[in-house]
Amino acid sequence: MNDFVPRPRPAYDPHWVIKRDLGNIIEKLRAKEPTDENRESLAIYEEILQRFST
Repeated sequence: MNDFVPRPRPAYDPHWVIKRDLGNIIEKLRAKEPTDENRESLAIYEEILQRFST
């Protein structure tokens, strides 16, 4: 017997999820050793986050 009762999923804002994920990526890049590649990636992700925040 299956006791699983499907429940409606709560509504979420997809933009919030993207902002959260970009923030996590930026945080991890800042924690790494600052190399040219990391600085360039960090600048790109910060620019994307800024575009989503406006």
